[in-house]
Amino acid sequence: MNLPFSHPWILVPAGVGVLVLLLLALRAHLRPGLGVQVVGQRPIWQGMGMALLVAGLGLGLAEPRWGLPEFPRLTVHVVLDASRSMTVPDVAGRTRWEAAVATLDRIWSRPQSGLRWSLDLITGDATPVQPPGEDRSLLREALRAVAPGEVGSPGTSLGRGLPQVAAQVEADLPAVILLLSDGEETWEAPEEALNRAVTPLKKGRIPVCVLAFGDGQPHSVPPGPGATARGAEPLVSTAHPEFLTRLAEATGGQVFRDGEDAAAGLQALAAGRLPLPASRSLQPAHPEVGAGLALIGLMVWLASAGKPLTKWRPILLFVAGLAMPLAGQTPGTGWAPAGVKAWLAQRALEGGDLAGARRWRPADAKPAHVLLAAQIDLRTGFPEDALKVLSPLVGQGSPRPVPAWRAPALLLASRAYKETQRPTEARALLERLLLEQPGQPEATHDLQTLVQDATPPPPNPKKPPPPPPPRPSMGAQQDELEGLRQRLPKPPQTPAGVKDL
Repeated sequence: MNLPFSHPWILVPAGVGVLVLLLLALRAHLRPGLGVQVVGQRPIWQGMGMALLVAGLGLGLAEPRWGLPEFPRLTVHVVLDASRSMTVPDVAGRTRWEAAVATLDRIWSRPQSGLRWSLDLITGDATPVQPPGEDRSLLREALRAVAPGEVGSPGTSLGRGLPQVAAQVEADLPAVILLLSDGEETWEAPEEALNRAVTPLKKGRIPVCVLAFGDGQPHSVPPGPGATARGAEPLVSTAHPEFLTRLAEATGGQVFRDGEDAAAGLQALAAGRLPLPASRSLQPAHPEVGAGLALIGLMVWLASAGKPLTKWRPILLFVAGLAMPLAGQTPGTGWAPAGVKAWLAQRALEGGDLAGARRWRPADAKPAHVLLAAQIDLRTGFPEDALKVLSPLVGQGSPRPVPAWRAPALLLASRAYKETQRPTEARALLERLLLEQPGQPEATHDLQTLVQDATPPPPNPKKPPPPPPPRPSMGAQQDELEGLRQRLPKPPQTPAGVKDL
């Protein structure tokens, strides 16, 4: 059972401490000493104040969670059964493989906010295909190159393959496994496979959501290349959706009916409307509730302490009010509230104190604080850290209406990409911003200046000289020469019969 606390085990010692304090206060109230009566102390109220103080301390450390996260975020590790049994045509006239691919196409064809996808194929072992990312077109194209039964070892081993996929899941981040299979295990007994798969999944707090394919009746497997070695595909295949249901229930996952149900369920998990394990949940924690309760308990105790603390009460109240912010001055303690850290970091950044801004840099998931942390990372020369911080805010797709933090997040991320010498990614983010919010002057300016083309355009060619006058053709020259001959005077002719001497 997932309690709405980050650390529910702290409630047990806190509850024991509260009971002990109340019992001691009741005993002191029923049998007060002479000194207690003289100084005017009230043991029952002092005990209640101390009990409230301990209860508030335990509640704050346990970190109660409620509400929805500021932005959706979820990594879905898709595990697709690629064994030869998926070629059985028992899903409304289609093969199990065709039905599974069509389901993924429907899920990936719609815009999804805050979702990242990876793809693994599972047969006798697990075969990674694509790491987590947002390029759904690439995932769809990758499936077109896969033929069931021709990848990895023959057969299906869910008990061995799922732990391999679970080892790739990042710790303490919202993530689930989406398994599309017929549920047939051919390498070991179903109970052994279930125990082998569930143990690492429960240890890593990774829910498994399943989509089952097949009608549950025995069907012959279409022939294909394969040997009769150990672990080969059987000649007859029977889908076992009940095995997948038990796997989902054992890991805290869900059973989806079809692609539409799966798309809606994954969006609900990403938005916090459906629960995830506490270590992977993005639900906001509220330790300030415990701090407020502890402060009330301290005031009750001070008011009931009698004459010895009459003059010290204002001073103690003032010190109690300053204790929490002052404790945050020690690096690494983290006792200062996120709002106080953000205010101090902003003041330091505006004053040019980069070391102080780095020390007070907020680390919570509030969008305004995430933007401030990314700005500090950029100013102090850590663009890669800024990209990691901004990754939840700059994914493909955004809530509607577009939140105010979307444009600054994309602009900061594009600047970080530019500083890491990746102008192509920076240009893609700026173009995404202009598509989501047309007319953004900052994005237009950055496309023209911040993300300049690395290769300048070639210089304008020089003006060519004028062409030479055309030369007359040989026929025209002959005509001119013939006309010239006709115009020239002819030599005098010699009279006939007269001989030259």
